[in-house]
Amino acid sequence: MSSSLTRMLAVFDAFSAERSILTAEDIMARLGYSRGTAYRYVRELVAGGFLTRVAGSAYTLGPRIIELDYAIRQGDPVLNAGVPVMQALRKKFECDVLLASFYNDRVVVTHHERGDDGITVSFGRGRAMPVYKGAPSKAILSALPPAKQKKIYTELKPAIAAAAMGSSWEEFRSKLAVIKKQGHCISLGELDPGNVGVGVPLSPEPASAGGSLSLVISRARYEILDKALLIEVLAAAARQVENLTREVSRAAE
Repeated sequence: MSSSLTRMLAVFDAFSAERSILTAEDIMARLGYSRGTAYRYVRELVAGGFLTRVAGSAYTLGPRIIELDYAIRQGDPVLNAGVPVMQALRKKFECDVLLASFYNDRVVVTHHERGDDGITVSFGRGRAMPVYKGAPSKAILSALPPAKQKKIYTELKPAIAAAAMGSSWEEFRSKLAVIKKQGHCISLGELDPGNVGVGVPLSPEPASAGGSLSLVISRARYEILDKALLIEVLAAAARQVENLTREVSRAAE
């Protein structure tokens, strides 16, 4: 049975970019909570600044979330290590660069350096992307332990099959093994038409759930680039982020 704290924190799962303003009744319906429980959690979160009351009886995420986001930007060792490296990649290839993290079976973009192409990148900072689609997610997925891969496959079988990532566990595992062996993943228009994603896994610490570092390039520009050099430079940048992250973490101890 989940704890009361876990159930209260689950209120945040009811909010999204598409559902940014909710009533207590909306939260109650989405999470299956009783009326009394939903209202109690909402009151406590409002008191802590995590929710803000708007439009009479509706609520949205509060200023405390913004404050915590600032703390993350200032203190996250992966961000501190990764941003300068990402900026160098952006300048070298004039493309968008994404840093993504994996947690609780979700892939979330934690930083986005915008390139000069003016391409549409739907999954920027703060957006969760499909865990089975796109170079950033597939690079992460390929580096996960087999037990975690199988859990994700079991939970998302239909979506994984629809994304042509395997109609069976054996096929799914085989596709991920190929990505792991080559050390990178290339996706063509999987998240945004006309874009090419090139991602490599990123594991800053042995205990970390990992992440990925990716380039997003227009298909036209990708066709004329030296692809071997692109992958070589991206892989070296990922190792640089890992090493810098360890240094930042040790300095903070």
